[in-house]
Amino acid sequence: MGDAPASPDLRSICIIGAGPAGLVAAKTFLRTGRCRVTVYEKSHRLGGIWALDEDSTGGFLHPRTPTNLSRFSVGFSDLAWSSVDIGSHAKGKLPMFPKAWQVGKYLVEYRRRYLPEEVIKYGMRVSKAEKCKQLAIGSKEFWRVTAIDADGREERAGFDHLVVATGFFAKPRPLQHSVDVQGQVDSLSMLHSSQYRSLQELLPPSSQSLAGKKILLIGGGNSAGEAAATIASHLSNAQWSNDTTQQKAFEGCRVVHSTPRPIYALPPFTPANENSTIFMPLDFNFYDLSRRLPGPITGNAGRVPETVKEMLHGVLRKTIGGDQSDLGADALVAPQGTERGTVQVALAETYAEFVRSGLIEVRAGRVASIFERDGRVIATMSQGGTSTEIEDIGAVVYATGYSPSSALDMLHPQVKETLRCDETSMRLPLILEQWQTMSKAVTNLAFIGFYEGPYWGVMEMQARLVAQHWLNDQEVLTKPYEEAEAMLDLRKAMQDRTFDVPQYWFGDYAGYMEEIASVLELQRNDGDFQERSGAVSAARYLADSDDRTEADATMHDLYDTWQSCTETGKYTARAAFRALQGNWDVHRRITSHNTTYPSGVLTGTASFQFRSPTDAAFDLEYLYAESGTFTLANGATLNASRRYVYRYSEAQDRLSVWFVKPAHDLEVDYLFHDLTFAPPAEADDAGHHFAKADHLCVKDMYLTEYRLPIKGIALHSFQVEHKVKGPDKDYVSFTDYRRPEKSAV
Repeated sequence: MGDAPASPDLRSICIIGAGPAGLVAAKTFLRTGRCRVTVYEKSHRLGGIWALDEDSTGGFLHPRTPTNLSRFSVGFSDLAWSSVDIGSHAKGKLPMFPKAWQVGKYLVEYRRRYLPEEVIKYGMRVSKAEKCKQLAIGSKEFWRVTAIDADGREERAGFDHLVVATGFFAKPRPLQHSVDVQGQVDSLSMLHSSQYRSLQELLPPSSQSLAGKKILLIGGGNSAGEAAATIASHLSNAQWSNDTTQQKAFEGCRVVHSTPRPIYALPPFTPANENSTIFMPLDFNFYDLSRRLPGPITGNAGRVPETVKEMLHGVLRKTIGGDQSDLGADALVAPQGTERGTVQVALAETYAEFVRSGLIEVRAGRVASIFERDGRVIATMSQGGTSTEIEDIGAVVYATGYSPSSALDMLHPQVKETLRCDETSMRLPLILEQWQTMSKAVTNLAFIGFYEGPYWGVMEMQARLVAQHWLNDQEVLTKPYEEAEAMLDLRKAMQDRTFDVPQYWFGDYAGYMEEIASVLELQRNDGDFQERSGAVSAARYLADSDDRTEADATMHDLYDTWQSCTETGKYTARAAFRALQGNWDVHRRITSHNTTYPSGVLTGTASFQFRSPTDAAFDLEYLYAESGTFTLANGATLNASRRYVYRYSEAQDRLSVWFVKPAHDLEVDYLFHDLTFAPPAEADDAGHHFAKADHLCVKDMYLTEYRLPIKGIALHSFQVEHKVKGPDKDYVSFTDYRRPEKSAV
C-alpha cells in the first residue's frame, strides 16, 4: 500500500488498539464526518483486557472479576448498560459492579452500534510507526504505519494522525525485577496476580498439597489487596465446602501479604458520609459533585500537599470506622507524622475480615529474596534496616504491577526521546500534557487512556479533546501540573518513593470530567439531579452527535439507584452481610415462660465463614458455625452447637438465613427467614440499623430482630433477639455478639 494519506478531503486516523480507548476514539472521530479511521488490533477480537467470554481461561482478568467502579463509571456516554444483552441466564441480574466478561459484552455492543465492521483490522500487530514528510504538498508530516499479520505478512499505510490506545497495563512486571530469586526453587509455584485463577495453580509440581504452607503475596497496591482477598476466599471455600480433597490439600494454609505500605481496605459499598446510615456504591461517594468547593470545578494532579494528605487519611479512617488497629495487623496502621505516606486503597470486600480472622497475615516491608534452605522455601524481608524471614512458603503470587513500555515499541526511538520516554518508569513513562493526551513537540500524535487507572469517562473526554484539537486547530492550555518541569519532578519523586506521591497521580476523575466538559462546551445532561449534586457519569456530558436516549437511560438508572439508597436503604443488606464476616464471641440468654422449655445462658464462639455460593441464585454466602457451653437455670451444663447458612442476593438486595441438613451440616436445607431492613430514616440516634424477620416452624412463630450498630463499614458488636411463641414454646432468646480481642502483630 502507499505511504502517504490518500484523500485530501478526509483526515486519515490510525488507531492502535481496539480496547475501550481505541473504540471510543474511533467512534468519536467517525462521528465528526471528517475522518477516515483505521483501527489495528493485534488479537482476533476487540476489548483489550476485557476480551473475555464467561468461560475464558486466558488474559489478565478472570472473567468473573468485578469492576472496581460501578457500571455508572465503567461505560460511555451513549450506551446504557440496560441496552446490553448479557445473556438470558443473567436477565435482570446485571450487578452494580459488572463482571469482566460482561464488560466484554458491553464493548461488543458498542462496536456494533457505532463502528462499521471494516474499520477494525484484527490480527494485525503494529510493528513500526514512523514520522515522515510529504514533500510534494509543503512538507506535510504524516505517519507511516507498518502492521504484521499472524503469517508475517506486512501491510504499510500512511495516516495524517496517529492515536496510541494500546492500554497502559501492557505487560505484567516480572518478579525478578524487584526480588532476588535464588536458584531454581523447583518446589515452588510463582505467578503474577493477573494469572491467578484457582488454588490448583499454586500446587507445587511435586505435590498435590499446600497443607500447613504459606502463600506469599507480594505487593502494596490495589491489585495486591484484591489478590490476597481472592486467594483467602478460595482457601475459606476449600475448608468449608463438601470437597474433602480440597479440605486436605489446603488445610492450615494461609496468605502472608507482604506490603511496603499500609493500605485501607474498602468494600464496594460505603457509607454516604462519616455519620451516615446510607450505603452507596463507592464511586457515588468518591465522585459526588456536591462535595466539591463552590465555583468552577477543576482537576488536580501530582504530588499531594501535607494538608490534603492528612485530610484524606481522616476521611478514610471515618469511612472504615477507625485506623484498622482492631484488625490486629500493625502493617495496616498508617504511622503518624512525617513518615505517613499518601492514602493507599485496596478495593476488596473481604480483605479486612480475612486479616482479622488470621487467614491473611500482613507483614510490613519489601521482599528482598526468595531461596531454598534444607528443602524449605524461605523469603527475606527488609523494613527500616531490619531483615526478617518468612518460612514454609508453598507458593508465591506477586502483584508487582505492569510495565507500559512494550505498548510503545512501535514508536521510533527519536519520537520516544522527544516525549522524554523513560522505560524504567512504570507509572510515568512519557511526559504528556493536555490531560495526558498530547505533546506540543509531536502535534499529530495522541494517547488515549495511557495513564494509571484510565477511567472510561476520561477516555471519552480525551478522545473528544484530541478530535477538536486536530480538526479545528484549537489550542488547549497546558495545566500547571502538566508542565514538563512538574512532571519530571513527579517522576523522580516516584522513583525516590517519597511520601507525597499519591496512589493514582492522575486520579481526580470528577475534576477532569467537569474541566474538560467546560473546555469543550459540552451539553449538560443532569437528569433529575441538580447540576452540583449526584455522582459523575459520562452520560452527564454530551456532544451533539451522542445518542441522547441512551444517555437519558443511564441518568435515569443513576438517579433511581441514588434515591433507592437514600430513601429505602438499598444495599444496607449488602453492607450488613459484609460486616458479619469472621469470628465472634457469643453470649446468649434464653428466658422461658414455659417449664417444658429450659432457660439458661450460652457462652461460646461463632464464625461467619466465606464460601462460594452453593446456589446460583445467590451472589455471596457464609457458613455460620457456633459452639459453646449452655448453662441451665439449675446449674447443669451441656455442650451446644448450631449451623446456618447466610446468603445475599444482589438482584433482590436481600440477606437470608437458611437451615442446614442435620446429617450434612455443610449443605443447605430450607429457608429460616429473610431479613427486612428498616429504611435509613428509621435508624436510632446512635445510627444503629435494624432488621426484622419471621418464621413459622410447624406451630411455633419466630419473630426476630437484628440490631446492627455499623460504624463506617465496621461492625464490632451486634444483637439478635428471637421471640418464640407456640403451643409448647414461649421464650425470648437474646444473643450478644462481640469481636474477640485482637492483639496487633
